[in-house]
Amino acid sequence: MPWPLPEGDAERLTLAKSYPFAAVSDSYLLRGGQALPMPPSPDLYTDRVPVIAHGSNRAPDQLLRKYGTAAEVPVSRAWLHDYDVVFSAHVSRYGSIADNLHHTPGMQVEVFVTWLDASQLARMHETELGGEVYIYGRMAGIALELDHGPADKLGEAYVYISRRGCLTAEGQPLALAAVAARRRVYTAIKQIDILDLVHARHGGGLPLDVLILRTIRDAAYRRALIVALGDGAVPTSVPHFEELHRR
Repeated sequence: MPWPLPEGDAERLTLAKSYPFAAVSDSYLLRGGQALPMPPSPDLYTDRVPVIAHGSNRAPDQLLRKYGTAAEVPVSRAWLHDYDVVFSAHVSRYGSIADNLHHTPGMQVEVFVTWLDASQLARMHETELGGEVYIYGRMAGIALELDHGPADKLGEAYVYISRRGCLTAEGQPLALAAVAARRRVYTAIKQIDILDLVHARHGGGLPLDVLILRTIRDAAYRRALIVALGDGAVPTSVPHFEELHRR
């Protein structure tokens, strides 16, 4: 099952507008509910799968929502070559416009690699694959440079990709300003700006906060909005990706 949403409207609005949530500036070890400096221990990565976190899963707070304080998860800061992190053409169940990877040759984008054991990967599947948006698979033949980890570079890792495509303005994807990048070619905007854009296009003139709360409370409305966002969306382009699992 997914993680529980806040009960109050104010807390829900804050959550929706805060995506992709606060990341840290370096690799870290999630342990005891805290993001600790990554210790130099190769044993940390034994029997763990490298899963690229390009959106909310890079943030300690989001991992805590999913795993709780008892979990231990190594998280490596990394640079993924030839991709950008852009907005997906869908609205999450907590009201945010979530993200997607998109092939962009010549670029580098900051991501994090969550090293998940078997039970943690199963839990991540529960939170990512239930909404008919994300699919899980392997990216091979990539250049993924790690700040910390069992190697300096990975040529293969796993990832969740949105099958809803990428939101656009003037025919081009819109990148996440909250995610660092080198040689970015797309316009980068904040979460509040993409929320304004989406609801201005499809919200019938109602106040933004009213519309955000409606997407959280009314699943049928949210699904209809996701369908509307598909018109004009750029198809997801991840040529290194092989799908392994969807729900």
